[in-house]
Amino acid sequence: MKRSLLLLGFYAMISASALAQTAPFDMSPERPASPPAARQVPAQPAPQPMQPAPSVPQIPAAPPAIVPPAQQPTSPQPTPVPVAPVPVSPMPVPPSSSQPAPSQPQNKPQNQSAQATPAPAQTSVDPRRRYILPFTDLSLSGEIDQRQWTIYLTQEQAQAAQAVTIAYQNAVVVAPESSSLEIAINNVPLEKKSVASPDAEGSLSIPIPPGTLQAGANVVTLGVKQRHRTDCTIESTYDLWTDINPAGTFITLNADVANRFETIEDIQAIGAGSEGLTSIDIVAPGLTNPVLAESLLKLSQALALRTQMPNQEIAFHTTVPKERKAGSLVVLAGTSREIATIASSVPPEVLAGPYAGFESNIVSNLSALVVGGPTPQALQTAIDSLAASAERPTGSLRSFLSTRNWHTPDAPLVIGDRRLALSSLGVKSAEFSGRRFRTDFTIGIPADFYAAAYGEATLLLDAAYASDVLPGSHIDVYVNGNIASTVPISNRGGGIFRHLPIKLTLRHFVPGANTVAIEAVMQTQADSDCLPGTTASETPRFALFDTSELHMPNFARIGRAPDLAANRGVIQPYHNSQQPVAVYMERIDPDVMSSAATLLGRMALAAGQPIAIDLVSSISAVGDRDAVFIGTLAQIPPALAAQFNIAPASQTSWGESGRPTPPVEQTDQLFENWRQRVDGGVWQGQISSFEEWVRRNFDISEETFRFLPGAEQVYTPPGNVSFMLAQGLSPGGEGVWTLATAPAIDTLRSGVKSMTELKRWTALSGRIATYDPATDKVETIVAEQQTFFITGPATFSNWRLIAANWLSSNTLSYALVFIGFLSLLGWVTFFLLRGLGRKP
Repeated sequence: MKRSLLLLGFYAMISASALAQTAPFDMSPERPASPPAARQVPAQPAPQPMQPAPSVPQIPAAPPAIVPPAQQPTSPQPTPVPVAPVPVSPMPVPPSSSQPAPSQPQNKPQNQSAQATPAPAQTSVDPRRRYILPFTDLSLSGEIDQRQWTIYLTQEQAQAAQAVTIAYQNAVVVAPESSSLEIAINNVPLEKKSVASPDAEGSLSIPIPPGTLQAGANVVTLGVKQRHRTDCTIESTYDLWTDINPAGTFITLNADVANRFETIEDIQAIGAGSEGLTSIDIVAPGLTNPVLAESLLKLSQALALRTQMPNQEIAFHTTVPKERKAGSLVVLAGTSREIATIASSVPPEVLAGPYAGFESNIVSNLSALVVGGPTPQALQTAIDSLAASAERPTGSLRSFLSTRNWHTPDAPLVIGDRRLALSSLGVKSAEFSGRRFRTDFTIGIPADFYAAAYGEATLLLDAAYASDVLPGSHIDVYVNGNIASTVPISNRGGGIFRHLPIKLTLRHFVPGANTVAIEAVMQTQADSDCLPGTTASETPRFALFDTSELHMPNFARIGRAPDLAANRGVIQPYHNSQQPVAVYMERIDPDVMSSAATLLGRMALAAGQPIAIDLVSSISAVGDRDAVFIGTLAQIPPALAAQFNIAPASQTSWGESGRPTPPVEQTDQLFENWRQRVDGGVWQGQISSFEEWVRRNFDISEETFRFLPGAEQVYTPPGNVSFMLAQGLSPGGEGVWTLATAPAIDTLRSGVKSMTELKRWTALSGRIATYDPATDKVETIVAEQQTFFITGPATFSNWRLIAANWLSSNTLSYALVFIGFLSLLGWVTFFLLRGLGRKP
């Protein structure tokens, strides 16, 4: 009994001492996170010490200001003090650019509590996730497939990287025991993972060895090796796929540095967000000032060139956007007085002169790029300094197209006779044990490429196939998704190809980046038997060697307009215009400015340098020079619409009625449909089938037999189209005009964003390109009449190639020229022979 009383008394003493503890021990970092109800208990006395402002300078800014936040609560205190003042003590009173950059992110929570700016924006961005996919979607298909691209990291991001996470889902028929997902960083293979997530999206986390990543450029290689569960046919390989989700594919960091930047060089480390999109938000309080608009458009081009990402959206704001997104760059642009209206403080450098640099302590929850100065002239100087670093020296030739951020290495720009080893194009020697092998590479073609009907490139193939490969196997070469050549394998017993020439017609090549794919289809007797386990055989059947070469011949070079395909190359003629390109906008507001900046940013990426522009306030000020027009179709003058051969009625009907054509055209089409049904439906169908057969087998169409180009047809945009990009000539024919238009401002901005994404931008051609958001398709209208203009030295060799391509495109003209030449030769021969020999 006494012992029990003693124990009860001892427990009572312990409970009393626990209740007597002071508040600082409740906030000890060793304690797990408390529930919301528990956190409200010490909150009552907390506001009292935070009310008086003089308490901030009285506390010395010593060790607590540079110790990481995780260690601040445990720093030694001379006496027990209330917990509330602890977050305030390390906070600097006026932000200064002389503070160490690493300390700024650590003091971020304290800075936010004392700034005079609005409440921090709500954001779901994880500061410890660095997204790595530059694609809006990525699908790896077949038995073997991979993608290789380059990402840029800051020094802090490279040191904080721990693991890479990949979110994926694969086809049900993929055999997990013999299929793997592989990733390598800077040629360092990481741990292989089995492809085994057919029912729902799965996630893999792969550790990154220390020292693998580095500050600056890092090459990422992501690929799969897949085998079918039961089928051994070639057709079954097309059922194999693995889709990668950009939102779930990222590098995990052990520090909050995913969105922290310090130097101008860190702009290229912005990367892409969870949807594969890069956002550039330019906050300019003086946006509506026409004098400043031209400089802001120049700034947008400079930033687009520094990021070099394939899918970009540039948006203008007058206030700091509340939403925080991964893969976004926030820019504060303006004079010191204007920056003071959107930031908690103005960097001293902006007050002193032109300045461009990152600041982490003037806008909550982000590292903002500040571009400004005390005067508008100083602001212009800061913008010019950013743009100057992206410009090429005058007279220098461009040697490659920048593709490394979505396809590494950069595509070499081929402007004439050249041989390229596949090893220099990123292709490595490989052995393959499956049924369908595929690899690809990219090359660049200039904008004035003119060889769609003449000439051939040659792939000099070094490869080998095993002795069990059966006749009927073949090697196919694709150019931009179109099959260009096929090499059948007819011999048994295996073989080795040493520089086997494979002809590729140049008609499949286009201006800009071109993807050439090599696909080998290898069949064996084991495939026909398809015994258990043969689907995962590891015995090599085919080998491709990187000593293979691609030989591009000399081709005709001459500019043509209208031709939107030139925008995919080097934006001819805008990149080398003798005078600044005139830019006309419907009005200067955030939506139209954002549309213009996104379009000009994409054009600058294609050109490889900023495009000199001259912002004009009226169409009459454009004159006869190169120009770009941005605005809704209803607001442009009818004379401008007629210059692009756009129906005047569409200026009022587009986007309102929702019908594809005006009533008059609908009646005409209805009458034509009935005429075909009643009079010649069967006959017309037979003619169409014959034309298709002739086109497919002899590459001859109705356009081939024309003697002169036909007249351009007036175009009426259908109701399902939300955006249109058109090109035409100026009234005097000296300038090339491009029009970006839509039925409304909101569709204009969304249409420019969609059209400038890489997968749609590479589909541009003809004189008109339209975008249908419902089907996500780009439709083009071919130009009937094109104007040729000289882009280089006028040599006899180039003119001969130009004539050969033009005559090959116009068969009737070629036939008439040929008949005329033979007739002339006959008459000359007749007159020469008439004066020779003996007369009777």
